[in-house]
Amino acid sequence: MKTITALAGFIILFFLYHAAEYMIMFKNSPVGFLAFQFLFLIAAWGIAKWQGRPGLKAWGLDTQRGFLIHLIVGLLMGCLLYGITFLIGCLAGIERLVEIPTFATFAMPLGLFVFGNFFSSLSEDILTRGYVFAHLRGKVGTSFLAFISATIYLLNHIYRLGDGFQAYLYLFLLGVLFIIPLLRTNRLWFTVGMHWAGNVTFYLVHELWRTEDTGHVLSANYVLAAVILLFIPLNNFVLKLLRVRGQV
Repeated sequence: MKTITALAGFIILFFLYHAAEYMIMFKNSPVGFLAFQFLFLIAAWGIAKWQGRPGLKAWGLDTQRGFLIHLIVGLLMGCLLYGITFLIGCLAGIERLVEIPTFATFAMPLGLFVFGNFFSSLSEDILTRGYVFAHLRGKVGTSFLAFISATIYLLNHIYRLGDGFQAYLYLFLLGVLFIIPLLRTNRLWFTVGMHWAGNVTFYLVHELWRTEDTGHVLSANYVLAAVILLFIPLNNFVLKLLRVRGQV
């Protein structure tokens, strides 16, 4: 019975998440996107209660002491992850920064993206990490749990599944990177911050600034994969520092 309710909850959340994605990607409807995102959060709370769990806290979203520190440090790590990747790509000649428009020209779209992507990042983190962790913790080994979560995260990018091995590689590694803070702290906030800030940084340097691919033999996706591998031990180090300071 528990397995059935767990699968049912996942299917409901999966549908609501992708309904929101559909509204913004194919209907260009911010209102529809936000409506389904709010429905997702309400459903995530309701499903937790249905399963006898303490609301959104069940998925790693407790608001006890230190959660804001986790979020803020995660935001910094997300900016660094994609900022370093972009810098390496430019220095190696893989990408070229053509123009940085004035802030006034991209302030509005950036602000809207920052707002909307918070909900998108949060809901995906609940779906592919918090929910999976809550149901598999103690039932499978930590490494296998990380593998399952990263695989679900990869497959959740249903519109990227035709992009080939490079996309699969960095998405899977991102899934591993993003589950580690939850495994170490039982909290999702560090991952939410990192995921959110990473998406915003990528959007800024690749969509709002004018950049172009130089056709270099080395793909920017491989650079991202390499940087992710470096950030896995870096994340562990930062989390240890938080633990020493009593924030974990």
